Formats: sequence, structure tokens, C-alpha cells
Amino acid sequence: MSDTFLPGSGFDTYEEQDKVLVGLCGGRGCRAAVRILQQQGFAVAGAVVRLTDADDTVQAAKDAAKALGIECVTLNASELASQLAEEALPGDLRFPALLAAADRLGIQYIATGHHARVETDADGVSHLLPAADAASDESAALAALPQETLARLILPLGDFSPEDVAEMAAE
Repeated sequence: MSDTFLPGSGFDTYEEQDKVLVGLCGGRGCRAAVRILQQQGFAVAGAVVRLTDADDTVQAAKDAAKALGIECVTLNASELASQLAEEALPGDLRFPALLAAADRLGIQYIATGHHARVETDADGVSHLLPAADAASDESAALAALPQETLARLILPLGDFSPEDVAEMAAE
């Protein structure tokens, strides 16, 4: 795949070297999300939320981060649960945990490998939109996110089909 396939100059309104904390799970979607964000000029760091002591996702995320050449921090869900419970989607501490970690690290944006899009209107209000590929759309799972989260959330996979994501992740 050529680099012209990936979003580049003119695609976004972010400043060169803005920082973004990407929620990693080790899957191909996360890998492709990191690659797209790097193409857009972001300084990318990764984070993984440890749900249990026997969580294989942590090692997979750390391996993916190493392969991508980015730092990866581990966030412990049990420590975050009480302080973040009010902000979380039912059963999901990922977004509040990413935001809390980003704040501690001085990082403005967070990102995940969800297939949906966030657009900001002329009044500065962020709106969650379905993915360009309706078959892979995950916007319904994110519909309860508050405006404060949407304003800081970047969903780089929302404009791509699963086949495009697989191709990017393979490179």
C-alpha cells in the first residue's frame, strides 16, 4: 500500500507533533490506528487497561507498542474503578482511564481503534458519526460518551474499511 492511501496533509487540523494517547489491545486495528496517527504527524504513546491479573491483553499491547516503536503505559482498572465509575460507560473504564492517564502525562488527545468518526462543528461541538463502512460501524457502542470525551477523542479508523485496516496493519 502506498503512503498516498493514508490521510496526510490537509486531512486534519491538528498541529504537527500534537500528542495522542492510543488505547492499545494488541490487535490489528490498534496497530493501524497508530500508523495513521503517525502519518498525520502526531507524537503517539500507547496505554493498555489491565482488567485482571491474568489479562493477556497487556502483553499483547506491550508487544504491539514495541513493534510500532512507541511507549506503552499500563493502567490498572481496579485502582481506577472507584474514582472513574461515574464517568465510565457501563462495564467500560477504558475512556475515563485513557483521559485520566492523558491528563497525568500532559497529552491532549486520546484515540482508539473503534470504527466510527468524530467531527467538530463550527460551534466547537463534537459529534459522533457512523464509520464510513456501515458493516464495520461501532458508533452505537460509543453513543453514550459525553461531550468532554468526544472533544478529545480521535477515531482514525472511521474512514476505512476492515480490508483497508488489515492491509495497513500488515505493513
